[in-house]
Amino acid sequence: MTNDPCILAIGTAAPAFQVSRELGYELAREFSPSLPSEKLRHLYDECGVSFRGSVFDVEDMRRLVLEGSGGHGATTEARLKCFMPNAIELGATAAGRAFEESGRAPEDVTHLVTVSCTGARSPGIDHGLIERLGLSPDVSRTHIGFMGCHAGLNGLAVASAFVRADPDAVVMLVCVEMCSLHYQIDDERWDQQVANAIFADGAACALLGSGSDGPRLVGSLSRVFPDTASRMGWEIGQHGFRMTLSPRVPGLIRRHLATWLEAWLESRGLGIGDIDGWVIHPGGRDILEGVRRGLELESGRLVEAEKVLSAHGNMSSATILWVLKAHFASNPTGPSMALAFGPGLTGEGILVAP
Repeated sequence: MTNDPCILAIGTAAPAFQVSRELGYELAREFSPSLPSEKLRHLYDECGVSFRGSVFDVEDMRRLVLEGSGGHGATTEARLKCFMPNAIELGATAAGRAFEESGRAPEDVTHLVTVSCTGARSPGIDHGLIERLGLSPDVSRTHIGFMGCHAGLNGLAVASAFVRADPDAVVMLVCVEMCSLHYQIDDERWDQQVANAIFADGAACALLGSGSDGPRLVGSLSRVFPDTASRMGWEIGQHGFRMTLSPRVPGLIRRHLATWLEAWLESRGLGIGDIDGWVIHPGGRDILEGVRRGLELESGRLVEAEKVLSAHGNMSSATILWVLKAHFASNPTGPSMALAFGPGLTGEGILVAP
């Protein structure tokens, strides 16, 4: 019996409606007709996303984006009213799949950790999931909000701490994101068009507990990269949440990633060459290339992240759990490193042993 927390199962869920690359391009042209069509076409062709889930169909998207004051779409208040019912549905579906895979039941859960940066309401999705899934009303609740794409790893770190503190704990981590709520019309800032093209809706649930079966979470690491706060951000505006995404982010990751990881791994008697699998949050195709080049990885080492990005888009905090699930299905034999990046610019990591 090991003291390291184990991932007992991961369940995932995405909306039934899928926005194809072609449909995304057509909507972008409709919503921002003043933008150069060739530049938009290049963005959608090269962003690495073939499909992305959306809780809104085309007509819902038109109402969200086109019906509002000043040509900026629906207000933040109107957008957020759509969050809770869809979040509970997606989160409960992902949780149900995790329960089925693990053989555990809702009444086994002692701690609930919820994560989201695209919705804001109290009582929140934790209350909704307790009622929907039949969790104990005495379950311990922790919510991680507005931390961005790396927050799924923050959630794993918190869940791991609960298991380390109480070996009898069974922790349910649920990440739910609805990025389509915050689709932006902005004919001046190209980073908003990038966000529109790659961000998606989805959920994931991980169950954690003690034991010897399942991947073990053996350590976590975090780094706020100096003088990068303006390079990536996420702000609440009058018409949804607005993303700042500098084109310099992939280069920053490429330059600083190896130094950070080498120092942390060395303290545990490991090197970058000892990592068997790289589980990377696919923030975008350029982010993945920045990681690959920064770590001098061979082509094909990030295929799981590339496939999730292509089939589902960037679902913010939930995405890293999708990639972890795909990675575990390959039956890795050595240690794996999960990495994600978010506002700050901040990096988060989890070392996983098979």
